[in-house]
Amino acid sequence: MSLQKFIDRLRRHSELEEGDIARLKALESVARVVAPGDFSVRDGTSPTTCSLLTSGVAASHKIVGNGGRQIVGVFFAGELLDFDGLFLPSIDFNVQAISECTMSRFHCEDLMEVVFEHPAIGKALFRETALNASISREWMANLGRRDSRTKIAYLLCELSVRLSHSQGAEGHDFVLPLTQEQISDIIGVTPMHVSRVLKELENDELISRNRRMIEVIDWEMLTSVGDFTPRYPQMPDDQSTGS
Repeated sequence: MSLQKFIDRLRRHSELEEGDIARLKALESVARVVAPGDFSVRDGTSPTTCSLLTSGVAASHKIVGNGGRQIVGVFFAGELLDFDGLFLPSIDFNVQAISECTMSRFHCEDLMEVVFEHPAIGKALFRETALNASISREWMANLGRRDSRTKIAYLLCELSVRLSHSQGAEGHDFVLPLTQEQISDIIGVTPMHVSRVLKELENDELISRNRRMIEVIDWEMLTSVGDFTPRYPQMPDDQSTGS
């Protein structure tokens, strides 16, 4: 059952036969619970396993020379955390649990064997890396070329779409999984500024907040303010799943 969200995610953008699915389900894994704030991957290590997030929220980040943290990725249930370790000699980022997380760890050699034995699985995993690259490009554009109002509106749109896919939910409302400090470490502004912009978006009746619950009042306007394209992040429902 822990693999089901991952398999569902792959099948939204790739064709997998029953034999492919059975092979994925047969992979040996070890479950691990990671407490909020704990690390599952450390920058500079050479892991022998790859981790799949089966529940919770995690983030990848870099620590720069002055000690500052830049969050470079956020992960939800059904997403691979450190697939890079399958091909690189060492990991160049940290992965830290934001909430309590459950992870399934696979041996890299076993996963590599599956990739070569089942080309459809290899193609699906390659598409996963392409989707992640698409997200990274949007984050880079967001960080470097958008103002703070656009950055935060954009991030809210992305979270809405990705959480909807991860949780199988309909609509645009969601529980914000990030603190204002964590948002500030994504978009490069102060937590105080994040708070101010969220209040502006609320005053403009684009969103409504109740603690961490975000109700999207005007999705069309929020996507416009956030420079968020409907096809992003090129997830399933907008794609042909032809081989």
